[in-house]
Amino acid sequence: MKYYIGLATSFHDPAIAIVNEKGELIFAEDAERFLGYKRGLYCLPDNPYYIEEVLKTHCADCSELIIAKTWSKGREKSTNILENVVLSILETFSFNIDVNTRDIKDQFYFARASQAAAGRTLSRFFEAGCRNFIVGNYRTKKPTDVRYHDHHLTHAANACFNSPYDDAACIVVDGMGEKSSIAYYTYKNGQIKPAPIKVKRSFKSLGLFYTIICENLGFDPLKGEEWKVMGLAPYGQKDQKVYDLLRSSLQVKNGNFAVPKNLNAIMKEIKNMAREPGESVERYKDFAYTGQLVFGEIFMDLINAAYDYAPSKNLAISGGCALNSSFMGTALERSKFENIFVPSAPADNGNAIGAAFLSYQQDNPSWKPSNTVQSPYTGSEVKEKSLQKLAQYGHLKATDYGDEVYKKTAEFLAEGKIIGWAQGKAEFGPRSLGNRSILANPCLSDMKDTINARVKFREEFRPFAPSILHEHGDEYFENYQESPYMERTLVFKEAVRNKVPAVVHVDNTGRLQSVKKEWNEPYYNLIQNFKEITGVPVLLNTSFNIMGKPIVHSVEDMLAVFLMSGIDVLVINNTIYEKN
Repeated sequence: MKYYIGLATSFHDPAIAIVNEKGELIFAEDAERFLGYKRGLYCLPDNPYYIEEVLKTHCADCSELIIAKTWSKGREKSTNILENVVLSILETFSFNIDVNTRDIKDQFYFARASQAAAGRTLSRFFEAGCRNFIVGNYRTKKPTDVRYHDHHLTHAANACFNSPYDDAACIVVDGMGEKSSIAYYTYKNGQIKPAPIKVKRSFKSLGLFYTIICENLGFDPLKGEEWKVMGLAPYGQKDQKVYDLLRSSLQVKNGNFAVPKNLNAIMKEIKNMAREPGESVERYKDFAYTGQLVFGEIFMDLINAAYDYAPSKNLAISGGCALNSSFMGTALERSKFENIFVPSAPADNGNAIGAAFLSYQQDNPSWKPSNTVQSPYTGSEVKEKSLQKLAQYGHLKATDYGDEVYKKTAEFLAEGKIIGWAQGKAEFGPRSLGNRSILANPCLSDMKDTINARVKFREEFRPFAPSILHEHGDEYFENYQESPYMERTLVFKEAVRNKVPAVVHVDNTGRLQSVKKEWNEPYYNLIQNFKEITGVPVLLNTSFNIMGKPIVHSVEDMLAVFLMSGIDVLVINNTIYEKN
């Protein structure tokens, strides 16, 4: 069989995806999971030990292999330009973050060198080592074909091909692509084409704008701490001085970014407002609120431009900025579109899927996707050998409950116990969606603080997400929108806020996950059993990890979090493990 291997080869969030000869996505996973290293900065998506296992597991009948990358072949030139621009920005504003003994300037220098090295290593490995592996194991002598795709086009393919739409406008908004930080497309009958809007070559960026907000608050954007900005923002209110400065610093005109001539003066004034080391973050909640507010206004200007140049009922959005769930929850009501879709991994990791699909379509021009929402459960499964070792050496109370596991786990949840929950294939993307999750009872008012203190070891202002049975969405949320990937934040209805206080943020919102039986039957069954006990069709869901670490990948990872935190019960498939 012929397989298409998509490789996300940015210096951050590397990932791999596999599409088979039928055009089906059969595997997608972030490299950070295997590596145990958050975001996988400067790492290859295809570690030699990892890729051999992946190919043996998913491509055992391989006769031909196509490698698809997420940057054009000449990307080194454009990314070098990008790094120089980023460096000049950082130098101008004198940003300094100590990350692993390097300041942020050195980090970006390292990123540039690492990306070039990664490109060379990938070429050597796949054109020699990987090909030899394929020949030796699968008896094929066909050369491995390496293809390159435009970075923003892979973003668009990830969004459009995974969406439920046959016709849509598409917008990509990220930190930076090969020529710009934005791109507009039209999508119809499986074909992605540039929208009739001229995007100018530019290094102005909404992603970098938010990076500056994040850094100004004393958070680390290289570690992906933009989440902290979103968590802190609802505690504040609009600061008119900050608003005027930020709103004037980046504007949208005819679908392109524009900045004022006095940008440096504006940004230096913003820098003077930065949080000093050791200062309480509480004092900067108004800055966070205002930064999030302006981010949303700029993003809406881009969405309006997408509609003006490529009107449609549907909009697909990709790029790292689409991870801003606080904004995404408001976008539909503020836009002229009737539907908005964001994939489970809209950042650079998801481009592995886009590249694999684009290469498949090159060989199969008449192919078009099925117009069904792509399942995010495309990662690795729990290894049976590890479970056998756990049974032999774990010294834990272990009980196989079979199909009764949902009822028993629901009873534990109703009692207030915190559950580590691992089922089937892992989710692809940054959010746990019921297969690698920490779960708890949302009805308990102190549960948020308990998990932050006992399990996640993180700031108390950061909220937790509600997973809700889709059929009850309208009962709990104002203007309910289906949210399969926990990609948008909506407002809880006033009547139910006291029912689920642990997942209601200070602004009465929740970053929800809609759960359908056809999407995830085990997770649906668990929530349904919890509802039968409590009357509430909602669970508190957070990623199965501790702060600073990626979501668990192996049984060994699960045990480390279970035994070194306040999780009360671990559930893997049908077996419940309890501490002695």
